[in-house]
Amino acid sequence: MNPKDLRPGKIIAVHMNYRSRAAERGRSPENPSYFLKSPTTLSISGIPVVRPEGCELLAFEGEIALVLRDVPRNVPRDQAWAYVDYVTAANDLGLYDLRYADPGSNVHSKGFDGYTPVGPDLLIGASIDPRLLRVRTWVDGRLVQDADDSDLLFDASFVIADLSRVTSLIAGDIILLGTPTGSSVIEPGSVVEVEVSAGAASTGRLRSPITQGSGPLPVVGAAPRADDSAREAAFGNSQL
Repeated sequence: MNPKDLRPGKIIAVHMNYRSRAAERGRSPENPSYFLKSPTTLSISGIPVVRPEGCELLAFEGEIALVLRDVPRNVPRDQAWAYVDYVTAANDLGLYDLRYADPGSNVHSKGFDGYTPVGPDLLIGASIDPRLLRVRTWVDGRLVQDADDSDLLFDASFVIADLSRVTSLIAGDIILLGTPTGSSVIEPGSVVEVEVSAGAASTGRLRSPITQGSGPLPVVGAAPRADDSAREAAFGNSQL
């Protein structure tokens, strides 16, 4: 299987799922919450990510992506990992300029085509120990995120079991497990790389060059807004 051949019916992302990120944000959820991303946001390594003209706060989020097989409804947590077909790296990109428009659902901020690159390689779920999962992110060659399974609030099996209670998880669906501390704003000209590993197994580095869009967004609906609140949320604790 090649990442370019993935055809998810849905992409489900966990809002907050790392202790380090929760500490950064000053809140820790008792249970996971989720949002959906359109399959048209999916992209692959090497494809440029466009920041629209008039926007300033495009942020990266290095994440672990799970590609599922058909999951039974109400699957027990201790059986859930068996339904992970592949594991790969993902970058859950978003525009904080538009986050205010629909907080929680993130359609305006994270719904742009190409804002969920994955890859470059797929690890076979059955061949790895999920307790060894680690995600790392680099911006222009500098390591900015590094977290392992111990930082997760809700591990992969918990998330799959939880979601299977409320919706059908179909072969090809993708779950994004959230991002650790270190997510921040990136500028056109930068390159973001994300790698997921489990022991010696590695996805390789998912590479996303950032480019500037050639025209502003049409004047309809919510307009980009880079105010102090948006900047604080977008930059987090990073010094980028």
